Amino acid sequence: MSYAYRYDRDLGVFIIRFSGAVDMAEILKSDHELIHEPDWPGSRRILTRLDPEADLSALTVEQYLEVAMPYMEASQAQRGPGTREAWVVPERWNSPIIQVWQHLPMKDGLHEFAVFDEEADALAWLLAE
Repeated sequence: MSYAYRYDRDLGVFIIRFSGAVDMAEILKSDHELIHEPDWPGSRRILTRLDPEADLSALTVEQYLEVAMPYMEASQAQRGPGTREAWVVPERWNSPIIQVWQHLPMKDGLHEFAVFDEEADALAWLLAE
């Protein structure tokens, strides 16, 4: 497993960290686990951190459209309204595919998603009303 997560009660945010090779199956598995946590309904906020050595090269736009979007639609009842996820990507070479996802228009109705260089900016966006 290349991820670990925890719920930060003070912030009301789930924090997940990915390391090593990250593929779509792991991203969706981690999401499935989070939205079934007892604290999920009161939060619906995810801060995703990538370790500097994390490798996202296996991710494609096709996977997003053909695998992730159907998953998001199927899990909408568990996800609930107002879900927001911020990714903090420390290595700019590693983020182009994530930045593409950020700009796909059809995702926002299911899950607001944004990419940040700094954790403070990501948290400000996540916690904004």
